[in-house]
Amino acid sequence: MNFLGSCELVVSACGMIDDASESAASLFAMSVGALKGQLLLNRLDTSSRDQLRALWREWSHPSTPPGASREHALTALRADGSLMPSLAVFRLRGPGQSGRFSLRLHPLAARPSLNDSQLPESFHDALTGLPNRRGARELLEASLQMGAHAGEAVSVVCIDLDNFRSINEGYGHDVAEEVLRCIGARLRQRGQGLGRVCRSGGDEFLVIRRSACSEEEMRHLVPQLMSAIQEPIEVGGETLIVTASVGVATHDCVGGSFDALMQRAGHAMSRAKRLGRNTWYFAARDPIPCLQHQAIKTRLYRALEQGRLALHYQPIVDLRSGELRAFEALMRWNDEQLGEVSPARFIPVAEESGLMGALGAWTIEQACRQSAAWREAHGASRPIAVNISAVQLQRGEFEHDLRRILDAYAMPSGMLELEVTESALIHDSAHLACMSQRLRELGVGVAIDDFGTGYSNLLYLKHFHPAKIKIDRSFVQTILSRDEDRAIVRAVIDMAHAIGARVVAEGVESGEVGRMLRELGCDEAQGYHFARPAPAETLVAWLGPQPGLACSEGACAG
Repeated sequence: MNFLGSCELVVSACGMIDDASESAASLFAMSVGALKGQLLLNRLDTSSRDQLRALWREWSHPSTPPGASREHALTALRADGSLMPSLAVFRLRGPGQSGRFSLRLHPLAARPSLNDSQLPESFHDALTGLPNRRGARELLEASLQMGAHAGEAVSVVCIDLDNFRSINEGYGHDVAEEVLRCIGARLRQRGQGLGRVCRSGGDEFLVIRRSACSEEEMRHLVPQLMSAIQEPIEVGGETLIVTASVGVATHDCVGGSFDALMQRAGHAMSRAKRLGRNTWYFAARDPIPCLQHQAIKTRLYRALEQGRLALHYQPIVDLRSGELRAFEALMRWNDEQLGEVSPARFIPVAEESGLMGALGAWTIEQACRQSAAWREAHGASRPIAVNISAVQLQRGEFEHDLRRILDAYAMPSGMLELEVTESALIHDSAHLACMSQRLRELGVGVAIDDFGTGYSNLLYLKHFHPAKIKIDRSFVQTILSRDEDRAIVRAVIDMAHAIGARVVAEGVESGEVGRMLRELGCDEAQGYHFARPAPAETLVAWLGPQPGLACSEGACAG
């Protein structure tokens, strides 16, 4: 057999080319720099890939001794599309050596180039030079296979650029591609100590690491990646700044799979998005249970379809007079298979699964139906507040559905209030400001919920014109013991009154807290001290004359 020379590659434990000789670069018609960092599978034809995978499975067992070698006939795929049949000698490297194995190729004679339909699908992203999603799958599955025998774990960092579509739409495709190239290069440079960087598609990147990442490690490593992304990018005569939302998931290699780990990392990244973007969330090894996620989605869809959800109502009282001011409608779901499912679990699933529009419309309709029932049976009702997600407000049919429901139940002006979380306002403040104006014209009040947990931006308060601001329970429950929280509550009350909004305190659980809130000027409150959420039929007494609930001297002491 006549050889045309030989060349050597060093391949990592996850199948990536760590080092290459000049002769190897020549064989593949690439530079050494371009060859390093590529998946070896990316430079082989289809049948050779299958041989390499079989060898990988054989050598993944720790009992395989260092120095073990195998010979295989492989066909290298050159950058120009031609094929180079070669005799490949694989040698397993020892613990003190870099790489998992070395590969010496003895090329024979080149074959003609393949046409596009014959070329095996690439593991390589042509835009950034990083492994693509197929490449990421190979890297992760190789890491899981190797780690399973060593009792290790694998971590995935999922990076999604925030609002990247606006760059594509505002500056054009060429600028958007240049931004992706730049960010890919930065991540490859900064992520070297963390793991293997891939571009899984669109504006999403991955970092794969064959070891468990603790939250403490992530507090050091992830901000470095986010900082690299945020550095200004000069392109097309413009200076652009891009941020990212990052999710981290760690999973034991035994029983792990690419799809399961990617799903968990994706959920962690989605959580970071919901936290306001430009942040990160660590899922650790707690099973966010992808199967539970799917089960919740399926069961929630059926519950909505079959009318198995319910609303409970919690009274909101005036802190001076003790009178009932409103009810807040709170969703409850008791599933025959899943048991009692908290809204904190099923609302995020509904948002991610496209169910939020139907779920939100159902909640508003049930609240309006209850208001009409109270008016008919008792000649009186009170405003009912309903929580609305940012996802629901962005839907085109939201306003149409709302008008239909208001007309169907002849809702008087001021009898329906919509509560929007503070973090929702930062996503599309201009749209929400216009929506707020139209809601007021419909006689629907608007409140900002959980105030203090987001950005507390005074500018969107100016444009949004809320009728109420609800102070989050995390501040309310500590106003007796923490001077700084008491100062924050006082500042929020003064600010809200300055723009003509009433203030509602959430989570009031004692008379002492109620009295302090009254002294600070708070208007209304809700919490276990006054009443727990309950079915509508148990709250009829609240529609009549109220007992002395005002937090005046001697009251609110229970």
